[in-house]
Amino acid sequence: MAATACTGPQVNEEFNDTEALAAMESFIAESIAELENFPGFQSRLVDLEECLHGVDRNESLNGHDTVHLSYVFPESSWEDPLVRETYPEALAEFWKAEGHEVEVDRDDTGALSRVSAVRDDGIGLYYRVLGQVVIDASLGGGPECVEADEDFTVPAPLGGVQPEHDSIPEGTQVDGG
Repeated sequence: MAATACTGPQVNEEFNDTEALAAMESFIAESIAELENFPGFQSRLVDLEECLHGVDRNESLNGHDTVHLSYVFPESSWEDPLVRETYPEALAEFWKAEGHEVEVDRDDTGALSRVSAVRDDGIGLYYRVLGQVVIDASLGGGPECVEADEDFTVPAPLGGVQPEHDSIPEGTQVDGG
């Protein structure tokens, strides 16, 4: 019985998928506003996946999904110390000052590889510096299920992402786009 309880879906009752994505976008917008000389983003990926659970993650919870969001910095900035070192350190300080739970990971050389922050509402941001530089967002520090909105809407992308580099679920409308 304990194994069953551990494998059931984690449903966040605070958001539906449209609301969760809007909260993720807002958290990223607040964060990048703190970055001096921000170069913008090259691309955005919005991903909706089935709410899978069970021992083998082969059971789907109808009417629910998970939301994932990723923004990739321009390739020309991936080696820039401002983007690789200064930004993640600045975000860690900003997120701590905002009262979020913050973790900082470093690679074997001591270089910063990931900074993450999870807010009280479960929205998590992950600034990853591994070759490319990416900011990811999700719920609950992982795939947490939310109620699916029949009229799922995606906010306009942040950081100057052009439509040809904005990957959103097929048939989805961009709000204000």
